[in-house]
Amino acid sequence: MRKKLIALAIFFLVLSYDVFAIEVGSIADSRFGGDGWTLDGDEMTETRAKLLASANFGPGGTVPEAINITDVADTITFAVLSEFDVFFIGYFYFDHENAFTVDELQAFQDWVSAGGTMVVTCDEPEYDAVCTAFGPVPGFTSAAPPVAPTIAGSGSPVFDGPFGAPSALLMAGSQYIFEETGGFTVLGEDQNGGPVVLERLLGDGRVVFFTDVDMVSNDTLSAGSGISDDNDRFLGNVFAYLASEAVNTFDLNAGLNGNWWFGPGRSGEGMQLELSDGGGGDLTMVATFYSYDTSGNQIFLIAVGTTNGDSVDVDVYITEGGLWGAAFNPALVNESEWGTGMISASNCESIHMVLTPNATYQALGYTALEYDLVRLTVPWAPCPIANP
Repeated sequence: MRKKLIALAIFFLVLSYDVFAIEVGSIADSRFGGDGWTLDGDEMTETRAKLLASANFGPGGTVPEAINITDVADTITFAVLSEFDVFFIGYFYFDHENAFTVDELQAFQDWVSAGGTMVVTCDEPEYDAVCTAFGPVPGFTSAAPPVAPTIAGSGSPVFDGPFGAPSALLMAGSQYIFEETGGFTVLGEDQNGGPVVLERLLGDGRVVFFTDVDMVSNDTLSAGSGISDDNDRFLGNVFAYLASEAVNTFDLNAGLNGNWWFGPGRSGEGMQLELSDGGGGDLTMVATFYSYDTSGNQIFLIAVGTTNGDSVDVDVYITEGGLWGAAFNPALVNESEWGTGMISASNCESIHMVLTPNATYQALGYTALEYDLVRLTVPWAPCPIANP
């Protein structure tokens, strides 16, 4: 289950705890014809090396969480973005045949609003579609590097983070300033006071923008995986900061409805799941777990609860006493409290389930169960589905 990363303020204080990877997404270079300014491009090999180096990001490193990078060639959707903590946008021509669609640009905004974080490089007009979708517009006014932090920037983890305090960022190639910055925090400016690094909060998420992808490319970073110059420090700080601010953007949703099982090793057991509108923005979950008692008789456990983001605590009941067909009498059906449980999901393809019997049913031989389930049937609707 994806968890919010540990805040930067305690990066140096934590010596031992469960380590979680920072999931970073980036557009595959092949989508835009291999220009090279994305995390699997040949202009950013030093960038990738520094982000993946365990001395920088990993147990015992400057930031104790490792980074995993996924190069995304698929169409961008909210579901695709939900797999990541941070998403990086490099240098892409906005009129390319594979340019971002209106729906993809909206997905970026919806995901950030739900708690995602992004690094967006804007460079120049015609290469700034994602940047413009969020609001800041780069112009053709040339920047005068090096770039230094503003007063607001000097207090930001971008310029005062775990990798140090960069004070003079180099630029290369296209070097411009932002023309429109209303509603944004200016973190870095050139020698003439022109805005170059911005931050925007949107809903529960945030985006860091800068006007030159080369501020974090091979053209300004030091060779190899080490952190030794100001641009190196800026790169590390940006990703550490945004990772620490990322929140879980996957919620239990009706797209999970259907049949689930534990795989061939436990064929004959499984769960039927339904999430429905509980009112007030919450979903009610009813999960029916089918298995066998300690004597080999078929049983059904019914778990009920109200969702809370990506998990739900459930009360679990067992029924008995009914008879088949015409002999059925609801007065004979006994519903007993069997125990409690927790059901969670971090994506649309797997569910984690914990069931704990109470003392009465423990005395009857029932033990706690903890399983990962996968889909048994193809869902009827896309997942995730936006909750009411």
